[in-house]
Amino acid sequence: MREFSPVELASSSKKSRVYFRHARWNGKRICPKCGYRFLNYLTGDRYGCKHCRYNFGEFTGTYLGKLRVPIDVVSHLLYLFVLGVPAYRIRWCVPVSLATIERVFRIFRHAIYDSLLCELQEIELSGHIELDEALFGGRRKGGKRGWGAEGKTLVFGIYRRNGKVITFPVSDRRKETLIPLIRQHTRKGSLYYSDDHTAYATLNLIGKHQVIAHSREEYVRGEDTHINGIEGFWSYAKTWLYHYRGVPKQYFHLYLKEIEFRFNYRNENLYPVLTKMVVRTAPDL
Repeated sequence: MREFSPVELASSSKKSRVYFRHARWNGKRICPKCGYRFLNYLTGDRYGCKHCRYNFGEFTGTYLGKLRVPIDVVSHLLYLFVLGVPAYRIRWCVPVSLATIERVFRIFRHAIYDSLLCELQEIELSGHIELDEALFGGRRKGGKRGWGAEGKTLVFGIYRRNGKVITFPVSDRRKETLIPLIRQHTRKGSLYYSDDHTAYATLNLIGKHQVIAHSREEYVRGEDTHINGIEGFWSYAKTWLYHYRGVPKQYFHLYLKEIEFRFNYRNENLYPVLTKMVVRTAPDL
């Protein structure tokens, strides 16, 4: 199938439907309920399974199917989302309301979140691993700063040098919280770099451990010096969040995984990658 550019898709509902249909089925349409290949064609681009009698449309049960928006508009919004344009800046550029744009973007984020959770079951980072925590949240209104501040969300990150990052909103910095995450998502024998927080004291049991000093802006010592590896990711994340003009706390986990997705796929074209995610079968949102 000929590749379409995002501009072509945004200007043609027919091309958009062909594009998303190919991404969904790749020429092998099957029953999404039982996986049977022999189907009856019904009216209105719907199909009936000859095995389980299930009737379905091209995008039934997918994230795309949850969008009650013209498919060419979806193509346009997907392109703007990939570019990182906030919803409030495009409310005059598309023929739908701001509330609809925000809902569409939220479903895109759900698609990213669920896809990354599936990947997380198999991810084991190895090699040189950096560990760190960061605080995200609203403006401080008096009171304590830093780790003692109220209303902040604590995020723990595991970063493989020059590779992927995995982030987790966590409730605290205790070893009972952090060490199981490290054990589950890194390979035994890796070289771990962290600050001197006592939660990391047992890392020598699963690999090698070096303590670094943030005060000197150092994250890795010796021949392999690397300044602010995971610190660079925290800066990247907070820069992305800043231009959204605030993030609803109940959806913070979606925005966090969006930023992780953008970082981990930073060398790829995000449009086809995100397309594959939005045509996947979705749980109830």
